[in-house]
Amino acid sequence: MTPARWVLAAAAGASMAVVGAGESAAQAKVDAKRSRLPAAVARAVDENRPGAEIDTLEIEKEAGITLYDIEFKGDRGEIEVAEDGTVLDVTSCGELKDVPPPAAEVIQKAARDHAIKRVEKSEVRSRIVKEGGKGRLSALATPEYVYEAEFAKGGEIEVAANGRIIRAPRFMGKASPEK
Repeated sequence: MTPARWVLAAAAGASMAVVGAGESAAQAKVDAKRSRLPAAVARAVDENRPGAEIDTLEIEKEAGITLYDIEFKGDRGEIEVAEDGTVLDVTSCGELKDVPPPAAEVIQKAARDHAIKRVEKSEVRSRIVKEGGKGRLSALATPEYVYEAEFAKGGEIEVAANGRIIRAPRFMGKASPEK
């Protein structure tokens, strides 16, 4: 190999090593978040959002039950899973046109002159039922759907499929009228 070719080969190898190191660091960061998940939670994530990369992971306790609240990168949604792998809810990003008419009407009314920045659909599969100061997981016979709209100028609203307001937005210190 001539000296010029040797220098080019060495430079190419060094640049591939730098790219590889950057990929390894990014992969290590992803793996670090994933490594904090118990096996049952990781399995639930894989079954509901295969291949999705974790953006944020919050571990919290509610009524004595450890919950993993996971947001995914790239509009892949969110999932909330109990430590035993029970899925409480799975959230997907969507559009207002995909929201049932009663819920969409309430969202549009609440938006007033505010642009709707984001719409999410949560499929609620389980709830925490509090009994005697402790909580237990209770699977729903059929999933319930909740629609959340985030407004461009701040605030958000949560609405049941039938149009019932679960959580009203606050604009300039005043709650929006409920249906």
